[in-house]
Amino acid sequence: MSQTKITCVSQCSITMKYFIALLLTNYIVFAQNEGGQRFAAHFSNDDNANSAVPSKPLRLTAYGINASSIELLWSEPENKNGIIHEYWVYYMHSNLTEVKTLRTNNETIDFMLTDLEPVTDYKIWVKAFTGMNEGEPSDHIMQKTDVAGPSAPIILNLTCQSRDAMYVYWSRPETFWNSIDYYYIMYRNELAHKHLEIEIPTSKEHLNSGITIPNLTMNTIYELMVCAGTNSSINPHLIIRGNCSVPRSQRVAYNCDEGPSTILRRTNELSAGVIAGMICASFAVLLTIVALILRRKCFQTSYCFLDYPPRNVPTLQEWENSKQDGESTTVPVHHFVQHVAALHADGDIGFSREFELFPKETELYLADNSKSAENQTKNRYGNIIAYDHSRVRLLPCTNNPPNKGQDYINANYIDGWQRSRAYIGTQGPLQWTIESFWRMVWEQRVSIIVMITNLVERGRAKCDMYWPKEEPEIYGNIQVTLTKEDIMATYTVRTLNIRHLKVKKKKNGTNIGERTVYQYHYTGWPDHGVPDHPLPVLSFIRKSSSANPPSAGPIIVHCSAGVGRTGAYIVIDAMLKQAKTKGEVNIFGFLKYIRTQRYSLVQTEEQYIFIHDALQEAIESGETNIKAENLHKFVQDMLSPMNTQSDPWNSLEAQYKLVTSWKPKDFNIVSATKQCNENKNRNPEIISIESSRVHLTPKAGIDGSDYINASWFPGFNRNREFIITQHPLRDTIKEFWQMLWDHNSQTVVMLTKCDVDYPEFWPSEKEELKTDNFRVYLCGIKKTTGGVVLREMIMKSLQDDYEMTAKVIQCPTNHRRMWPHDDNPTAFISLTQELHRDYQNGPIVVVDKFGGIEAASFIVLTTLMKQLDYEKTADIYMHSKLLYMKRPGILRSKEDYMLIYRSVESLLTSEVKVDPDVYIITNGHINCSNDSNNSTTTESPQQILAAYTMQNISVCEFIGSDVTVDLDTDYGSANRVNSINELDRSVHDGQPNCVAFGNHHIISDSNGVLLRDQNYVVHSGIDDNGYITNGNMRISPEGMEASSTIRPQ
Repeated sequence: MSQTKITCVSQCSITMKYFIALLLTNYIVFAQNEGGQRFAAHFSNDDNANSAVPSKPLRLTAYGINASSIELLWSEPENKNGIIHEYWVYYMHSNLTEVKTLRTNNETIDFMLTDLEPVTDYKIWVKAFTGMNEGEPSDHIMQKTDVAGPSAPIILNLTCQSRDAMYVYWSRPETFWNSIDYYYIMYRNELAHKHLEIEIPTSKEHLNSGITIPNLTMNTIYELMVCAGTNSSINPHLIIRGNCSVPRSQRVAYNCDEGPSTILRRTNELSAGVIAGMICASFAVLLTIVALILRRKCFQTSYCFLDYPPRNVPTLQEWENSKQDGESTTVPVHHFVQHVAALHADGDIGFSREFELFPKETELYLADNSKSAENQTKNRYGNIIAYDHSRVRLLPCTNNPPNKGQDYINANYIDGWQRSRAYIGTQGPLQWTIESFWRMVWEQRVSIIVMITNLVERGRAKCDMYWPKEEPEIYGNIQVTLTKEDIMATYTVRTLNIRHLKVKKKKNGTNIGERTVYQYHYTGWPDHGVPDHPLPVLSFIRKSSSANPPSAGPIIVHCSAGVGRTGAYIVIDAMLKQAKTKGEVNIFGFLKYIRTQRYSLVQTEEQYIFIHDALQEAIESGETNIKAENLHKFVQDMLSPMNTQSDPWNSLEAQYKLVTSWKPKDFNIVSATKQCNENKNRNPEIISIESSRVHLTPKAGIDGSDYINASWFPGFNRNREFIITQHPLRDTIKEFWQMLWDHNSQTVVMLTKCDVDYPEFWPSEKEELKTDNFRVYLCGIKKTTGGVVLREMIMKSLQDDYEMTAKVIQCPTNHRRMWPHDDNPTAFISLTQELHRDYQNGPIVVVDKFGGIEAASFIVLTTLMKQLDYEKTADIYMHSKLLYMKRPGILRSKEDYMLIYRSVESLLTSEVKVDPDVYIITNGHINCSNDSNNSTTTESPQQILAAYTMQNISVCEFIGSDVTVDLDTDYGSANRVNSINELDRSVHDGQPNCVAFGNHHIISDSNGVLLRDQNYVVHSGIDDNGYITNGNMRISPEGMEASSTIRPQ
């Protein structure tokens, strides 16, 4: 036992420098005072040895509750077990847990929890933290926040009704919680300082209301506002008022036609009569100017632009309390999983019965405009019509009635959760309706377009391309420019700039002639079918819906017909919001309701089932897409052993069960378990399933010849971005190369170390591997100081001149384990992405021993790096589950799932250290050709090494004592330097100024040109084995032979 002695007066500290992190070490600290008394304290570097944590905080109570905050009160733990530095306040809703920190040393602690959502149930608990240990969680409490005030109503009409009365009519607020219980009419005359108020109780039968206000003074201008209020869910005596509408003014006069209502503009200096006269005169002048402008513009085009079109009266929503067979169709969130399971029972019989209850008659609602002769060609499908009462009307040019059919487009307003006209459901535009489509986008102030179809599916046109590819396109009076396109695995986001050519660019300093529209295009949803898994769809819906600004118009949603996939999107989005706001969902009631607004929304029973499965996934998993700034703590919480005591969802055990809840059936693994294929699998538990297995070109008459134990996997940018496979067996090496050949795979990431059981699967330098269709040979080998080995292979066809390059990138073998590395996974992933950049047409093949968790963690990390870079978020759960669904054997235990989280932790905590020679290994490639004489031409190893020297260097040739420069010369037969003395001319002040190439020339550094046939044993450029090296990488001398075409830097 070693001892260290120190002397101090009041406080002492010592740092133990030389302990081994993985070795358990016990420490004893002795203290002796001047009187000779001695004290001892024991501690260890083992976390378990310091497991004394604070006990749970006591008497956690909530009070002072409103819509966005909850005040908390609690007492300190009974057993502190140290000095409490801070408290961590955890709060969870919808399976999403957040945490806030409070620093205090009071015995009784109060804290204000802010930034909460209205009418939301929160599970809350508190932990004490000593600086070393996180304490036990307090008893949790459940608390629901109060309602918030409704948004402002919209005054639709304010008119003078008689000489002493005026009439006001308004629409319901677009956003409210629970209900709207009161309206408040606040009005005053122009000279009064205070508003008079009228309180109006509401009823569900009247969403929009109007009243006449009597006993007013004639020839007086009145200002009027409308506000809404909701009864508090916490205090029965409290009414929560919302924002008031924009003030409107109206003059009450003997002749009520003298002036319309206007936005009030106050002026204290002018009398009421002067104001009224100015209003009337200004209005007359304005009408004259507008008439002239409209006449000119309407002569040139079929319509004109209105800044803010009047809103139609929103329709009644009765679905929230709908019933079927006398029972409510609303399902609480905590019962929804059991509800879906019951519908799935007996072959989905419950879904079939429910879906049959939706009315299919179209006669209940008129669609005369869709059926009229002038509009029938504007419908993509003759049987998909737009109801008259909810259809979107394109704006007319003047107040005169439009020409018949001029205002028609096959589109309907559709209500959402607590918002009227939240969506517009429409068909995929036809070539001759694209102009009308962009008119609708402009007139309805649309910011988000959701497209859920491909242009062509199963050989049939489903939607015409209504956006430009590169150059701007003009559709009527709308110019559309594609400014950005981001392609992801299952969807594409396009940023479109739209400009109205008939609107002046600026108005009151604001550019009103241009807008930005984002198109979210989901590319993985089959027509009439459903996606393989709901997680990508949920992610797409959340991102596209949340991107719509509160002040923007409806979200346009379209597929091909604008009913099936369109309806599924709308139902899922609305139900996600209802579940979050009220803790319940009503799929049946909502779908039945919106089917009265657009015909046949959600066309098939399969789509109806998918909606339920998607919402079940959302409810069970919660919000799994974590913001970048919260990711590190989220991962730490997931890996914390204390986690299961506080939050059942945020624990590895709970997530692992959800991720692996699906189990493959026998029919899912038919090919992998065939007798002819069983010996091709290294591990019978890690095999390919039918829906995602990689197919080889079959050989006639040979059963199982199309099988290889390999699976397709999605990445961030492509749906088939990766292939995971096992390390080839000796009998399956040719099948491995056949897979690369068939699927144009030019990048292989190898996470295994070769030995007797896991042999090399590439030919040696002077051999070739021959198959029925092509031959494979090794072109070159490169290696970095970090241990990465790059082998470049050529695959050349035996039937024609086609050849393909393949890069095999082997993970460093000088680590305790192959992959993932704890120290720096980022560098290896970045290197593989850089090497793959020129081969984007094919997938990256990832090889580990069994095609299992190591390869899966590599794909997850690669995908998360891209997601963090693009979205500033990361969804570990989604990507892990999608991988499991493609190859269930990759996650066989909770420890496998933990490995993914630990890999992410390494990704977040490690510094990005890239070996300097990584840039060399990624610069250029080796082009080889193999003729009948097996001769090899090497083009670019020299260029790779040249990238490591100083920039802007000259290309030179040494011939005797002279130096000549020719950038266009082929130096394949250049004379060599025969003496080291001749190198002096190439060096000035210790820096190289040229590079010599040739049969025997290598890159020059400050030491001069290196010659492979000279014995420079002491030179850093040649190692003991005769390999050429610059200190960081080496290249075999054989790789430098033959001719070289030199290209300037």
